Amino acid sequence: MTDGPLSPAELRALARARITLRRPGGALPGGHLARRKGTSVEFADHRPYQPGDDFRLIDWAVYARHRRLVTKTFAHEVEAPLYLFLDASRSMGEGNKALFARRLAAALAFVAYRSQDRFAIYPFRDTLVATPAPRRGRTALSTAFQSLMELPPAGETDLSRSLAAWAEPGPEPGLCVLISDFLCPGGYRDGLLALRHGRHAVAAVQVLSEADLDPPRWGEVRLLDVETRRGRSLVLGAGAVRAYRETLREWNEGLATACRELRMTYFLFRSDATPVEAALTILAGWGR
Repeated sequence: MTDGPLSPAELRALARARITLRRPGGALPGGHLARRKGTSVEFADHRPYQPGDDFRLIDWAVYARHRRLVTKTFAHEVEAPLYLFLDASRSMGEGNKALFARRLAAALAFVAYRSQDRFAIYPFRDTLVATPAPRRGRTALSTAFQSLMELPPAGETDLSRSLAAWAEPGPEPGLCVLISDFLCPGGYRDGLLALRHGRHAVAAVQVLSEADLDPPRWGEVRLLDVETRRGRSLVLGAGAVRAYRETLREWNEGLATACRELRMTYFLFRSDATPVEAALTILAGWGR
């Protein structure tokens, strides 16, 4: 698979990665161990060893005979779908944030595909963009890649409204990755609470541009809200820049604190980072 938001080299770099969070959930075979007590632990099959697998599950007898590392799977392993929520509002179009977010979502979808898990991408603006239910397989991956390439940043953000509307019907508990700059006037806490009440494992991934973190303009400027198109002229001096940086620091610390309180994992990436490395960082640090 060479066409899409990721290059062949990037796909190869992700090929051995695996989603390893343990979640209760569906009854279909998959790679996530259920927490339920009293379930069967009968041997089911082998699969190739993946980085992050428990060494205790390696079948050393197979390795001694064939010099191949394989991992035992058991009947109590269940699948947890991966839900990828992607901020597609106009503010994400500034400073390369939208491109980074789309490529990061593609990287995580590819890892789910390689793990034989179901996955779906849910773009949102002021409301959630309609998306089919999570699916697995090459066709699902091709569809996801195509939808990401055709997703321009537009409109305003209502993160809490979008997530609450998605969570209200009670979708199957799974792994949720929320990718956004989180610079939303309506806040984010109600949206995070909606996911928590749905018993999902959640990673909040904040993406900010260099200009978000360090405003480059001094002197007389006209500030424009990229979502509402409302503007304001003012003189931007050293004091104003310091106040902006302090406000942003407090906002980000508030987001990180909210995630800790809700037992969610928080990540912050600059939009000029490498999406593949960001995906591997999320997979390595999620849930710790």
